[in-house]
Amino acid sequence: MVSALQKYATLLRQNEFKATQPRVKILEVLDKSPQPLTASEIHEKVSTLDIDLATVYRTLNKLADAGVLNRVELGDEFSRFEYKRVANHHHHHIICDSCGKIVEINLCNLDAIASDIAKSTGFTNIQHQVVFRGCCERCALKVS
Repeated sequence: MVSALQKYATLLRQNEFKATQPRVKILEVLDKSPQPLTASEIHEKVSTLDIDLATVYRTLNKLADAGVLNRVELGDEFSRFEYKRVANHHHHHIICDSCGKIVEINLCNLDAIASDIAKSTGFTNIQHQVVFRGCCERCALKVS
C-alpha cells in the first residue's frame, strides 16, 4: 500500500518536480480539502511547517501550470486551487452567497455549445468556466 506522502512524491516526480516538503504538504492539504482553497488558506494550514506565503504562491502556480492542480476562478479577486483527482475531469462550482461554501458540480452540458462555437468562429481548444451562485441548504434553513 502506497502512503500519502509516497503518492504525492511520485506525482511530483512524474511531472518533473523535486518532491520537497512544501510541495508534498501543499498537495496533501488540497487533496484533503472538500473545496478549492486560496493561497492564503493553504498557507494557514501549513504554517506550522515554516513555509512562507511566497513559496505557497510559487508552488501553486507551478503545479497548476504543469496540470497537477486545477486553478479555479470564481469571479472574485482570488485564484483558488484544487487537487486534480482525475485527468481531464471538467466540472464547475456553486458558491453559497451567504456563507461562502463552495461545492463541485460534476455536470456540464456545455460541450455541444462549445462545439457550435468552434464551428461558427473557427476557434479551437475552446474552454469555459461557469460559476453558479445561490444559497446552500444550511443557510436557507437559517433564513426560513
